[in-house]
Amino acid sequence: MIHSSTNLAVALDEPSVFRRLLVALAPVKRGELATVVILTVNVFVLLTCYYLLKVLREPMILLGGGAELKAYASAGQTLLLIGVVPAFSWLSSRVDRVRLLTTMQLIFIGCLITFYALAHARAPIGLAFYLWLGIFNVLVVSNFWSFANDLYNEEQGKRLFAIIGIGASVGAILGAFVPHLLHRVLGMYALMLVAAGGLAVSIALYRIADRRERMRDRPAHSISGQPDEPVAAREPAMTRKGGFALVIKDRYLRLLAAMLLIATVINSTGEYVIGKMATDRAKQVAAEVAPAPASAAAAAGSGPAAPSGKPPAAVDSAQGRYLESFYSDYYALVNLLSFAIQALIVARLLTWLGIRRALFVMPLIVLGGWVAVGLFVNVTMVRVEKTAENSLDYSLHNTLRQALFLPTDRDRKYKAKAAIDTFFFRMGDVIAGLGIVFLFVEVLGLGVRAFAVLNVVLAVCWLALVAGAGRVYDRLAAASGDATVGDRSRAGRHDA
Repeated sequence: MIHSSTNLAVALDEPSVFRRLLVALAPVKRGELATVVILTVNVFVLLTCYYLLKVLREPMILLGGGAELKAYASAGQTLLLIGVVPAFSWLSSRVDRVRLLTTMQLIFIGCLITFYALAHARAPIGLAFYLWLGIFNVLVVSNFWSFANDLYNEEQGKRLFAIIGIGASVGAILGAFVPHLLHRVLGMYALMLVAAGGLAVSIALYRIADRRERMRDRPAHSISGQPDEPVAAREPAMTRKGGFALVIKDRYLRLLAAMLLIATVINSTGEYVIGKMATDRAKQVAAEVAPAPASAAAAAGSGPAAPSGKPPAAVDSAQGRYLESFYSDYYALVNLLSFAIQALIVARLLTWLGIRRALFVMPLIVLGGWVAVGLFVNVTMVRVEKTAENSLDYSLHNTLRQALFLPTDRDRKYKAKAAIDTFFFRMGDVIAGLGIVFLFVEVLGLGVRAFAVLNVVLAVCWLALVAGAGRVYDRLAAASGDATVGDRSRAGRHDA
């Protein structure tokens, strides 16, 4: 397998029409292409596994406990992460990166096989599966980008992370179709085994990429006159500090956690707003195209109104058609724009502006979008704002979030990143859903304009955090000589 991957690198490095076309579209240098392809395929596989399992999530939780249980489950995921993050940090301190990722993937595979067996035994697993998947989808992606951060230095990350992220964008697009096809062919619970197989493929891809990068580093290590060391010995050892402790004690990490928390709150409250306005608009459309006969009769004085809460079937159907069309067009446009931005713009934008300046792009657009929503409260304006926000979130913002860890050490790449990407991300959902939406709607009875004002204030806070994080990032990048501390060549010098 190693020999074949080396041959692949040689073949891909040969001047060809394919390589010239790829270099024209993406800034990949000679010798980098094979690993970039492997990582892109890996993140595609991981995202596809998640979408396979996402198909199971909704019916299992809704049939097992209803919408109320689903709403409370997000808080349960956050509580579970208080235990998961320290356990992950403990494991990270004791094994090298390949063993860490392999162990995590094997644990996920074991969970899927267990869920499959319990599902066939008709055990009530809806809540447990929902909680597990909420942890799985954030941790598995965080681990992937921790690995990518460990492979590349700051200069490489600016060029290559955007290209690797294309795999995630394609996985999101195809993930909307492939699970439904497999569901019809294999049945619902068999998707768990398909996802387990995908995770096994991901383990192999991790090992191939890791082996390839170590082999590339071996000649430089040998030239130094030192004997070949065991593979794991060239990785700088991590400390015994946990992920939460690292975040609490490090200003840069606190800034990153606060940025993600605020971005998540804005996004989650925005999803509520667009859902609310789309539903209200659907009722208006339904009233125009399919007025309730009983209501019309009551208005004419010839009969009683329809019972409250029970609209006629024609009205329900019209509302359903509007919402289905609305969200189908909305998600299709978001996925298309995010893919176009990721494939054509992000790499060049990061190279041109740099990480620090590029960090300002999304919060500025979010700020302008919610100012516009506050001035012009209508479904079209909200849709434009959320389309722009989500398109950038899935492309530019996601790439920047990963690149911000490039000039940090391995403790922060794995442990702190896992804490931020999981706990603080889920905490943002809890604050938005069980806190802000409940307070604004159920307690205070506020409308869309109040959410717009709140998100404008949060976007201003986001910009202030970006300014601080950008300055620290530049200092870290300069201190490490534009290379991450975990880069292979620096690791060799450190161990020497």
